[in-house]
Amino acid sequence: MTPAEKAVWLIETHIEADAETSPDLTELAEKCSISARHLMRAFAIATGMSVMRYARARKLSHAAQKLVHPDFARRNILTIALEAGYTSHEAFSRAFRDYFAITPEELRRRGHLDPLVLQECLRMSDHMIVKIEEPRFEKRDHLRIAGLKRSYSVESSTAIPAQWQQFIPWIGNIDGQIGYETYGVCSNITNDTSASDQNDNAMCFDYICGVAISGQTDISAPELTIIEIAPQTYAVFTHRGHISGIRATTYTIWNDYLPKSNLKPLSAPEFECYGREFDPETGNGTVEIWIPVEKAA
Repeated sequence: MTPAEKAVWLIETHIEADAETSPDLTELAEKCSISARHLMRAFAIATGMSVMRYARARKLSHAAQKLVHPDFARRNILTIALEAGYTSHEAFSRAFRDYFAITPEELRRRGHLDPLVLQECLRMSDHMIVKIEEPRFEKRDHLRIAGLKRSYSVESSTAIPAQWQQFIPWIGNIDGQIGYETYGVCSNITNDTSASDQNDNAMCFDYICGVAISGQTDISAPELTIIEIAPQTYAVFTHRGHISGIRATTYTIWNDYLPKSNLKPLSAPEFECYGREFDPETGNGTVEIWIPVEKAA
C-alpha cells in the first residue's frame, strides 16, 4: 500500500468511527511511516489535492449525507458537527457553507443532496507506478537561481506550464547566467492545517522557473526573484521520454521508491533540471529530478 493509499484508508477509518476530532497530518504521516512533508508531496502527486483538504471534504460530504438521511433525522446538527470534527455549530456551519454554498439547516430542510457535489472516496490506480532508474547521489554546492516565482496550492499548480511559457523569453537574457540548464524549483512547502480549520489552509508552495546565476550577480528586473539553495546531498532521479509522463515518474518516486528506501526527504528546495537533452519545443528528452535527502535513522 502506497503512502497515498494508506492515508485515504486512514481517513476513511476515521470517518467511519465518527471520531470527534479531525485527522491530523502528523498522526497520518506517522501511521504511514514517513514524514509529514513526504506525505504531503506523495498525496498531492497522487491525487492533485492536499491530504488535509481531502480529509475535510470527505468529512463534510459524510456530514451532508447524514443531514438528509432518515436514520439521522432526529440527530441534531451540533452532534453531526462534533462527529465531523468541529468544535462548534458555528464553525461547522461556516465550513459547510464555504464548501457547499448552502448551510446545514438549508440542506436538512431541502431533504436531498441534489445538486451538491460530494467528495467520494478516492481510488488509486496501480498504473501510476512505473519502472524508474536507480538514482545517483550527488553533493551539490550552493546554488543561486534567478527566475519567475509564483505561489500555488496543489489545485492551482496546473498553471505551472503557463509560467514556463512566460519565462522562456528570459532564458539567455539574465545577467550572470551560468550554464544552459533551466530549473523548476519547488520551495516553501507549507504544512496543511487541520481539516476543521475554517480557512481551509491547504498545502501551498512557491515554484520558480529559472536559471543558475553567479554569486556576484545582482538582478534588477522587478519581475525576477533569486532563490539561494544551500549545499545539499541529493538523490537525482531521471525521467526519460515526453514531459507528460513526468507525473508518473514523480508519483513512483514519492509513493514507491522513497518509502521503500532508507532515505528521508529533507525540508529544503527540490528541483527539476532541464539540460541539453531536453527539447522544450517537443517536450521530449531527459529531465533530472533532484530531491534533498539524508539516510533515515
